[in-house]
Amino acid sequence: MIEVPPAGRDGKWVRRDLGPVVRPYAVTGGRTEPADGEVLDLVAVVVAVGRDSEAGDDPIRQTPEHRKILRLCERPVTVADIASDTALPVGVVRVLLADLILEEAVRVVRNRPAVQLPGNDVLKEILNGLRAL
Repeated sequence: MIEVPPAGRDGKWVRRDLGPVVRPYAVTGGRTEPADGEVLDLVAVVVAVGRDSEAGDDPIRQTPEHRKILRLCERPVTVADIASDTALPVGVVRVLLADLILEEAVRVVRNRPAVQLPGNDVLKEILNGLRAL
């Protein structure tokens, strides 16, 4: 027998344990890739950019998902952490972040490598040493 969920006061079917009813493609407007074509890594760090303009004037910031991402980006945060905290798929988060980057509401923090990578000669020596074992 199939269990039918009860109707709410407004006549809508309610099932709180099923999660959101909006599909990911609806959140991104059907887009599956960022508008600028640059796909962010999972470990890319993004941070909100402080702007003097009113957030209510920007249509991008009107969506709940964009506003939640902006709140999370008040401190530097990775793309993976944003996806985890918003419970959105990584692909959706990447598209929404690209929107915010184009609006200059967030920016990607580009870190320089802390150490220089070893040259081929060092790697060959390590490989020869492992073979000698």
